[in-house]
Amino acid sequence: MRESSGVAILLVDDHRVFAEALAGLLATEPGIGHVGTASNLTAARKLLGSGRPDVILLDLSLAEESGFDLLAEVLAEPDPPAVIMLSGSTDPRLIVQAIDAGARGWLAKTTRLPTLVAAIWQVLDGHLYLAPATLGPVLSHLLGDLRRQRAAAGFVDRLTPRELDVLRCLVSGMTRAEAADYLFLSTNTVRTHIQSLLRRSEQHSALALVAFARSHGVTGIDENDGSVMTNGRGSSS
Repeated sequence: MRESSGVAILLVDDHRVFAEALAGLLATEPGIGHVGTASNLTAARKLLGSGRPDVILLDLSLAEESGFDLLAEVLAEPDPPAVIMLSGSTDPRLIVQAIDAGARGWLAKTTRLPTLVAAIWQVLDGHLYLAPATLGPVLSHLLGDLRRQRAAAGFVDRLTPRELDVLRCLVSGMTRAEAADYLFLSTNTVRTHIQSLLRRSEQHSALALVAFARSHGVTGIDENDGSVMTNGRGSSS
């Protein structure tokens, strides 16, 4: 809840000079009340224990600590304050990760004070805030993920029966030789199927292929109650 004296802010950043300078500037803004600072997670937790701010401006990299840890802790509490990540990074993957975890915004440390203040008010009004310069990279990242998901959605349906047999052997933890013995194939044939599977899935190793297959619902032989061929009976090569 906002104090009558203004919005309470907690700034968590391990660059003390930067944090103190920014806190001083924010405190002069109309509508902004107390601005506390913490240089590490321990200090931030102590301040949070003594009083709930309206907004937390949270650095991502805190010496040997991660702002994501505090973000998770804060958002696990009932009626948490709004959290805006304040970072030197503009990596769209990190921005998406933060927003997905519950952050209400992402700002670069080079953000001008008027923009920072505007972002605080926007977030307090219940909106998300991303700087215009980050929107393009973030959207490109999200669209890239969407395209990959669409391409992968029909992965299993496009496999030949034998490719699916080989894949399920791999998911069960079999080596190439064990898969060849189980399916009554030569190791060269199994190798050819695996190479095809790697191309189809756009993976670069058998380990990554197995993880990819599991994420798309492919089960191993013993998990599948014998639906994969046994003792040489099943789909043809």
